[in-house]
Amino acid sequence: MKKTKANKLSKTKYILFLLKPYWKYGKEYIITVLLMSVVLQPIAAYLTAILPQKAIDAVMNDTPLKEVVFIIITFTLFIVLVSALEKVIQMAYTQMTLVKVSNKIKNDVNKKALFTDFKYYDSPDFFVKFIFAQDNYPIHAQNVVMILPDVLRGVATVIAMVVIIATTGPILLGITAFFVILNAIAGLPIIKPTADYEVSLADAWRPMEYSSRVLKIKENAAELRASGAGLKLLNSINSAMNNFQKTYKQYIKKVAPFHLLQGAVSPIQAACILAYIIFFVIAGDKSQIGLYASLTVASTALASSLNDAAGSIIQMIQCIANGEKIAEFFEAESEIEPNNDKALSVPEGNYEIEFKNVSFGYDDNSMLFKDFNLHIKPGQRIAIVGENGAGKTTLTKLLLRLYDVNNGEVLVNGKNIKDYDIHQLRLNTGVVFQDIRVLAMSLRDNLTVYNDVSDEKLYEVLDKLGLSEVLKKANGNLDTMVSREFTEDGISLSGGEAQKLMLARLFTDTFGMLILDEPSSALDPLSEVKLMQNILDISNTATTVMIAHRLSTVRDFDCIYHIENGKIIESGTHNELMANKGKYYEMFVKQGENYKN
Repeated sequence: MKKTKANKLSKTKYILFLLKPYWKYGKEYIITVLLMSVVLQPIAAYLTAILPQKAIDAVMNDTPLKEVVFIIITFTLFIVLVSALEKVIQMAYTQMTLVKVSNKIKNDVNKKALFTDFKYYDSPDFFVKFIFAQDNYPIHAQNVVMILPDVLRGVATVIAMVVIIATTGPILLGITAFFVILNAIAGLPIIKPTADYEVSLADAWRPMEYSSRVLKIKENAAELRASGAGLKLLNSINSAMNNFQKTYKQYIKKVAPFHLLQGAVSPIQAACILAYIIFFVIAGDKSQIGLYASLTVASTALASSLNDAAGSIIQMIQCIANGEKIAEFFEAESEIEPNNDKALSVPEGNYEIEFKNVSFGYDDNSMLFKDFNLHIKPGQRIAIVGENGAGKTTLTKLLLRLYDVNNGEVLVNGKNIKDYDIHQLRLNTGVVFQDIRVLAMSLRDNLTVYNDVSDEKLYEVLDKLGLSEVLKKANGNLDTMVSREFTEDGISLSGGEAQKLMLARLFTDTFGMLILDEPSSALDPLSEVKLMQNILDISNTATTVMIAHRLSTVRDFDCIYHIENGKIIESGTHNELMANKGKYYEMFVKQGENYKN
């Protein structure tokens, strides 16, 4: 029992977790709202409750009309002032702060995702947590910020109303407390099903969000129409919607009776309070009608405040449950991506690379590489070839330290890659991935992801890579969007143009190492020949590792390594490997025959 209580208390930390961004990015707003909730609004509620008594008593005691009017105006002015101040804060301050902080929270989630170790992206569970945090962190942080003042205002208002009622209508306190407790008890069974339902929505919506996203991508439009893929996608949306409806029906069955009970409590409570005042108070002393009017207002305000506070506490408990789910995303521990103040600065010049007794596997029970060794001299151009699944692309991920090896070392200039500032090391490594991902940014921003250079340099690079037609599409404007994601004025690129654009980035800076993973896979043979000449030109400036399936593209490399099942089965220059007539020879001849055919 003690352990359970301690566990429940420990979960209140998720309230602070949800409040943290608002305290960090909107501290002044929090302080202002709390002062309003704890001081001004309870005072206004107190004056609202006693105003009827003061005004009616003044009339009953034949007080001059001017004084009665003065009492009413004085009380009303303060109440109106507080209400107006609340509206001003709401309109001019609250909305602006909520939008600002919500955007900051989304940025924090995205930043956490960007600087979370790449290995987590292999887990579907991570994506569920990521999407849930992205969608719900701003919402539930805002809920807590709105609920907490409500709780404090409710408590302060309850105290003010109790002061009014306790001396003259103590039985009203008992009546009010009974119904508030009843309302709270009716709400308790709703908490967990509601929290579970909100979490389950993330899974229910994922297929629909994915389908909607796929339908919005122009590159998918042809395939969706040319095959049955589009209809299957629509069927998956219908299936997901059916699952959502099923989940919602189950949720409603669990909570509907308790919502109905809560709905019945308030009118019954109001009737009981009115009956008490009429039969037990007014009947006894009609001269105290002003007091009784105030008692009516105070008891109603007390009941409302207690119910609101109870409801807010229930909502807070729901926020704790959701906060715990969101915190799980932020609790993902990373070893690679966090900044290391003791890290070595990146070396200058061409890198010397060595895989030394490296063992690595995506699954600890299945090693892709075992005691793998490979040495690349500074400035050397090497190619890695082999069949799909041999481990070629995995080596590039280890070179970028997207993963850490299980055993052994990856050395850069004789030092473990773990000793370097990995972010600076990556910026000093030019990369072209096999999967082309042109970002929805301007042409300029797409070209300068490594280094900002002059417009003249960018025009020169575009011309060198044969991208003059892309520049024409953009009317010579480097600030044209390379996408129509946000504007109709954006430009669309073919697969070959996109691949050339990725390679063009490498001509905007100097690098210690280049990693090229099938950099010409989207090009026709003639364009590929021209592009390979550019690759050979730039590879003269840096240590170069190229992954290739088309063996004709690596004939001029200093050394070619043929990998199979995580092992180097042969290596040498193109001519040496052809002379050996091993598997490389067989693959090269076969590819040549395919071209002839």
